[in-house]
Amino acid sequence: MKININEIPEYGLSLDVREEGSVLNERAGGTLDFSFLAPVTAHLEITKQGRSFFITGDIKASLRLLCGRCAKEYDYDYDAPFSAYYERVGKGEKEQELHPEDLEVNFIEGDELDTADLLLGQIVFELPMQPLCSENCKGLCPKCGADLNLGDCGCKPEEKAETKAGSKFAKLKDLKIK
Repeated sequence: MKININEIPEYGLSLDVREEGSVLNERAGGTLDFSFLAPVTAHLEITKQGRSFFITGDIKASLRLLCGRCAKEYDYDYDAPFSAYYERVGKGEKEQELHPEDLEVNFIEGDELDTADLLLGQIVFELPMQPLCSENCKGLCPKCGADLNLGDCGCKPEEKAETKAGSKFAKLKDLKIK
């Protein structure tokens, strides 16, 4: 959904939006590390003052992520509040050097705010860097690749430790510091 910035009333705008996962995935160029299981919904409160916009709201999405330890897919319910600050820049304005305080500012060029870009940006920003299917996920054996959540793989403990340390560091265990 595209919102014409010029049509936002002085007292603000409150709206509910819904974006299909396929639209959001397309916006990301099809490069997302997760998939959408259902449309993303959000409630937005938009206020403006001159060239500045402040957006608060909450986003709900049902996602399918890939566990960073065992590489299995799992479902993840995303439900989070957010706030974002935007500054409107005119077309053709000279690019300026960014300062540390500008890092939390989003810039809009033109007259439209695209809610698909807003929602996608917030979801990607808030997802865990290393998604885990559970806190107790044991991951994969570094030697044979077996899923350790299903049970012991049969590799000898010293083989697992040696693989973790790496054979090129094996000589370091004999190093003695004077």
